[in-house]
Amino acid sequence: RRAAERSAETGLRLYPMAMPTATATEMTTATATAMPSATATPMTTTTTLPVATATAMPISASKPTAPIGVPLSETMERVLGPLDVVSVEQTPRGCIQECLGCSARSEFILYGGYREGRMSHNIFSGVGGPPAADSFGQIGHMLEESPFFPDRCFWSGMRKLQIPIRVPDQNGEEMMSLTKDFSLPTHCIVHGDNGDLIIPMCCCLPAMKTLAPDGTVAGKAQYVCDQYLFVPKIKTYDADGNKQYLVRPDTCCAGCCPVCECGSGGGNCLYMPFYIRDPITKAKLEAGPGAKGLPAQIRNLWPGMKKECCTSADHYFIAFPAGISSATKGALLGATALLDFTVFEEKQGGCLIVQW
Repeated sequence: RRAAERSAETGLRLYPMAMPTATATEMTTATATAMPSATATPMTTTTTLPVATATAMPISASKPTAPIGVPLSETMERVLGPLDVVSVEQTPRGCIQECLGCSARSEFILYGGYREGRMSHNIFSGVGGPPAADSFGQIGHMLEESPFFPDRCFWSGMRKLQIPIRVPDQNGEEMMSLTKDFSLPTHCIVHGDNGDLIIPMCCCLPAMKTLAPDGTVAGKAQYVCDQYLFVPKIKTYDADGNKQYLVRPDTCCAGCCPVCECGSGGGNCLYMPFYIRDPITKAKLEAGPGAKGLPAQIRNLWPGMKKECCTSADHYFIAFPAGISSATKGALLGATALLDFTVFEEKQGGCLIVQW
């Protein structure tokens, strides 16, 4: 009892001298430091411990809150992190809309690895044979969200859209999303009495952003117009706007014309790989070991006779550059969607047609 009274007296003497306007936290600290020190020297206890105790108590009293979007970012890493190759299959939709001249909503199914066994016809000739088909199964689902009228009826090649990418689990968890603002088409076709005139567009070109579930920009893919007007190409950027990759096919005629390659039998005998390159040197980059020796690329595939003749659905695969992050893989998924939108979707590059 005497020790407690001595400690209380010490506290009353110290606080008016050192801290005339004591806060609630400081008074709590003084009580916490004074009461246990019945056997210690009062002055030593009150002068050495208040700072440490005052800073520790508020932190331990409240539980840290996890940042928004962290579990879903972990989903992106879990799904895309181990993959060197992703197959993208477009599903046929809206046959009646297509017949009426409107564009249907784009829908894609994502698979880990090389999905189709028929890929071996024109992908793995001379590189050791294909891996087992569907080795990772379905990893995602993409379905475009855009207004039917007027966007997909009157200016489908310029429309604004958003494509959530969801994992195929019970809750349909969103892994990331792709978004495109209203833009001009890649080119304009003028119909005249003497034939068609193709005019490339070089401003307000389409771009596809990759967003994390919390809305943070993870990357961007931008269609590019330069002096080689008739070579389709895309540049990708990281979250800070720094150039990452140049995606374009091989060229000839001093870089003015794209080059097609020949398959080894079956499927599409002619195809145009869009190689993923260094943006400065334009050298092709190596893909991860799961690509089985192929360079990093985005390639349009033969979807089969039925789909090719009766629908406009396309199949692709992406061989990612070795050692890249999941966010960068997401940006390259956006580049694939942008290629489909600008080069393959309309069969005329999402163009604007004018009658002269």
